[in-house]
Amino acid sequence: MNIYRLDPIDQNHPSWQNSDEQECVWASAPTPQDARDLVADKTRRGVLSETGIKSPWQDEGVTSCVLDPSMPHIRAGAVVRTDGSLVGD
Repeated sequence: MNIYRLDPIDQNHPSWQNSDEQECVWASAPTPQDARDLVADKTRRGVLSETGIKSPWQDEGVTSCVLDPSMPHIRAGAVVRTDGSLVGD
């Protein structure tokens, strides 16, 4: 399993209304897209916007997603905040 670090790029984008998290997180997933989808699922705020705006974590222009092997202890399918707490659990 790979570990990805996801960081906000555009914190003023309207898609942030769809996320409970707006800070850096790490996700354990097989691919970058899987990591983005995992974070989107775990941080979803209510139902998706009626305007069709997706989660900021799924938008490459709003958040980055890079391989980060410095956090090998994160279990598969987990999303972790900078303070070490789990997102969505």
